[in-house]
Amino acid sequence: MKKLNKRGFTLIELMIVVAILGILAAVAIPAFINYMRKAKTSEATLNIDRIFEGGVTYFEAEHVARGVDSVVLQHCLPETAAWTPNATPGSEKYSAGAVPDPWSTTATGGDTWKALDFAMGDNHYYAYQFHNVRGTNDAIPAAYVDDAFYAAAMGDLDGDSAPSLFERAAAHTADGTMQGSSGVYKRDPLE
Repeated sequence: MKKLNKRGFTLIELMIVVAILGILAAVAIPAFINYMRKAKTSEATLNIDRIFEGGVTYFEAEHVARGVDSVVLQHCLPETAAWTPNATPGSEKYSAGAVPDPWSTTATGGDTWKALDFAMGDNHYYAYQFHNVRGTNDAIPAAYVDDAFYAAAMGDLDGDSAPSLFERAAAHTADGTMQGSSGVYKRDPLE
């Protein structure tokens, strides 16, 4: 009978496999982290669009106050409102409970968020603002500043105290429509 010679992997072969796995991990982990940050920025872009559409819809609709002597208001915007909750220490997410209830009229800007039909019921990465532009603004031509707004989101995904900014602006044009920026402005989206 022939005797089978059992042979395992040599130390060199095992070290080569470990080195290959280390190289793959060194390349894959930073790429994965970058991919995760890009995925998180989609929250800001989607919500900026929601706030923007809410502002345009509010501007185009007629608003009537209570009472017999009420006046119909057209082409107006809700007041400026922002929520800037504090993130849980060691966390990049804002807690849904830390955000003022946008449906409450006692919360900061509650009426504005309700008028824009915008709310955040889940944890989120960005703080949001609706800014009704009155006065001057570098990004919006002076002829439009009385009927203009921008929606903004700020977040700090890597915790370095240098926030990223997402912003979309709109202005009332001479033909009576609301003209918006062609897309969302992004400053340091991945920081």
